[in-house]
Amino acid sequence: MHTGKIDAVAQQPILGKGRLHFLDQFRGFALLGLPFVNVLALWLIATPETAADFWLQRGLNLLVEARFYTIFTFLFGLGFYMFLSRSATTGGKPRLRLYIRRLAILVLIGFIHQQYQSGEALFYYAVVGLLAVPLYWAPRRIKLLIGLAGFVIAAVMGVKLLTIPFLIILGLAAGQYRLLDAINKGLRLRSLRMIWILSLLGTILAISAMWWVAPSEPMPSFLFEVAGETPSPTMEAAFTLAHIGVATGPLVSVFYLSSLLMLGRTRVGAKMLYPLQAYGRMALTNYIGQTVFLVGIQRLILNTTPTTYVVSTLVSLGIVIFQIIASHLWMRWFQYGPLEWLWRCGTYWTLVPIRKKTGDL
Repeated sequence: MHTGKIDAVAQQPILGKGRLHFLDQFRGFALLGLPFVNVLALWLIATPETAADFWLQRGLNLLVEARFYTIFTFLFGLGFYMFLSRSATTGGKPRLRLYIRRLAILVLIGFIHQQYQSGEALFYYAVVGLLAVPLYWAPRRIKLLIGLAGFVIAAVMGVKLLTIPFLIILGLAAGQYRLLDAINKGLRLRSLRMIWILSLLGTILAISAMWWVAPSEPMPSFLFEVAGETPSPTMEAAFTLAHIGVATGPLVSVFYLSSLLMLGRTRVGAKMLYPLQAYGRMALTNYIGQTVFLVGIQRLILNTTPTTYVVSTLVSLGIVIFQIIASHLWMRWFQYGPLEWLWRCGTYWTLVPIRKKTGDL
């Protein structure tokens, strides 16, 4: 295996002051909500029969569903921009072969993951990332317009999967608009507060609309339509609820992320968010790991036995807590998570050191 000088520089992780720790926190925060939703597709969850199950279901629909995946997808688009711009030579040309190899590996990982988690997103991320390569050179306004227009159309249609390419394009546009630089240099508190207040108001309106249309009766955990039959009023209301959730996902996500930035400006808040850094740096490992845990529990313990929202929520919470602790311990000694390391080795086609140097411990 052989790499040039530029590859050798790009292989090194950004540590210390040069690393955008808030970006790691964003990734970690996005990971927090994923198992609580993904478990619904992996386990057989009974329609709520208790008040606890009913309110957990309602809370997931209002606060979690279509909120955290929006952040995760947008951040992938940002990562798209960061990787290509960082791999650029002094002549300003990004090293496409590295990027294509990187996403080809992700296609493989996503395809394997899809065999166990039908709702997984990595495969689609990789495919969209490959198809969207020409947009890297498009003017940022074009990317912004395509992203916004496409997302609005997908939101109106209520097709969650269709929002993925446009969220990625919006992330790519945000990178070109230097959003990360603006955040890293410190948004003016007045501007950040304005973003937070406006997104809070939008979130209140979005959740109020969802609350208004939500059925008074418990909904099944999996929404479906039977060909030739008219959906029940409860099912129709559930579809409308999900539709509004997809359409308002970015608005609530902006509120969540601006809240993190506000919280991170306080001493107590910074300490609270610190555990998310290692968790976010191991995003690929932890995302796949969540599926391993959930599928393993389903196959070894639950099998075809229906369970409740209380049980699935508690198990998901336990997985998240375990992963946060494990990530923190792992990153004390290593530069990358296990899957991140394999992904990087494949990208640069060389064996990248994984252990931290003594001075970095």
